[in-house]
Amino acid sequence: MKKLILTIIILGIGFSAFCQVVNGDTLSYDNKKILKVWGTHYERGYAHGYLLAECIREIAIDYFIGSYFQNNAALYSSRRAYYLANFWLEDKYQDELNGIIAGVMDAGVDLYSETLQRDCDVIDLQMANALVDISALFMTLNSDTLGCSSMSSWGESTENDPQLNGDLVITRNMDWSTNPVLLANHLLIVQIPDEIEETSWISMTFPGMIGALSAFNDLGISAFMNVGNVHNHPYTDELHPIFFSIRNGIETIDYNSDGVNDIYDVHNAISDNLHLSGSITHTASINEAIIIECNNAAGTQFRKVYNNTVVSGNNLVATNHFRQLYPPLYCYRYDNFVDSLNTSSDIDITRSWKITAAAGGVFSNLHTIQYIPSLDLLKWSTAEIGQPAYTLEPTVFDVVNLFTVYSDIDPYKWESTSLVLSFPNPFNSSTSLSFSIQQSTNVNLCIYNLKGQKIKTLINDSRNPGSYIVSWDGMDETGNRVVDGIYFYQFITGSFSETGRLILLK
Repeated sequence: MKKLILTIIILGIGFSAFCQVVNGDTLSYDNKKILKVWGTHYERGYAHGYLLAECIREIAIDYFIGSYFQNNAALYSSRRAYYLANFWLEDKYQDELNGIIAGVMDAGVDLYSETLQRDCDVIDLQMANALVDISALFMTLNSDTLGCSSMSSWGESTENDPQLNGDLVITRNMDWSTNPVLLANHLLIVQIPDEIEETSWISMTFPGMIGALSAFNDLGISAFMNVGNVHNHPYTDELHPIFFSIRNGIETIDYNSDGVNDIYDVHNAISDNLHLSGSITHTASINEAIIIECNNAAGTQFRKVYNNTVVSGNNLVATNHFRQLYPPLYCYRYDNFVDSLNTSSDIDITRSWKITAAAGGVFSNLHTIQYIPSLDLLKWSTAEIGQPAYTLEPTVFDVVNLFTVYSDIDPYKWESTSLVLSFPNPFNSSTSLSFSIQQSTNVNLCIYNLKGQKIKTLINDSRNPGSYIVSWDGMDETGNRVVDGIYFYQFITGSFSETGRLILLK
């Protein structure tokens, strides 16, 4: 598997003519753009716009107006009028989108559309973020496949995997469009809010898209949205874009004020609003998952394992067909999942990925995502021209690393709080541990298993001041490879001691 190496491109030291600080960093790895933003909603939006100005222009003008609306100015204008008359959006998100517009302008990139004969504004960005909702008005206009599929497993279904030990794994195919603009602009956004009622979260998305299509927060709650198959919309007053309803549940620490952040915050955030399109949202935590089915005409319901009629074990599957809100219709992908799970309901990390790829993989698959909250592990593959994401090797991310707090001294650099850095982590062949010392001292660096048993001594001697790198190849003291799973390094020098986690994968 491909591993994330944190080669940082420092783009955060930017100021506009009004001395607006850019609260953001970007880095690029394996054809994936990663954006980290922090601060208020406006500050995060400004950094997003400033750092990804050209990409946002491509998504807004070349994809959304050009491809999705086929450069049809009259149709676009009518949909804009419909949006203005029937949708609402919280002030905080409008502030963030206004920040994006300001950041793009200060970066020197214009948002002029030849089709519209004007500059794109914040309403246009709102519409782009409500793309799924607006699609309910004209499903036959474009060829985009707003599909998706996902599978979650936990409890008895994962208890035989030594890495999971009964904890949850969720794997998701995000199917959209093979449009070249989207293929060139895969984006992972790390959001670090200043607002005390909000928590940090990550989204796998595209530039300018700030809702939650595929997202999870630093408390281990994930949500992945699939389009439903029934889009009747008799109610059109006070509509809310589904991506922002899901974001409310993911980003707000306790949306439903029940004293805990869990999957039911996502459910309440969706059920509290009226939406134009049908949606199926798969939301999960360390040890539980539900599938939230929502429709303008029928309201919101969720299904759990006890609602399964054909799926065995502690497994839940979502495709693009309602199974609770409406009588289920035939779906070959759902049947493929069922066949695999009824052969064996036991799931490990690798099998979860393989089943989701084989059962749900389609040509329009843009992202395949696997998230394991108990391991702080994210795998993400992104489509390339002629190659759906599920056919490609994923990049593996350490979620703790992604959420690492930026430095108060130099807020433009991603800074590890550890003295020891390990790359890659997770790993499957070897990992390198690097550290620096300022004076001559004895250094002890050892590897331990989950039981606290020492597996390998990497260093135990005196070292002079300087920087060092030592590798661990997954072997124990006798030269045998250890089993896959979680291990810990312990670094001791003088009175300083540090312990960190290493994940060895197949």
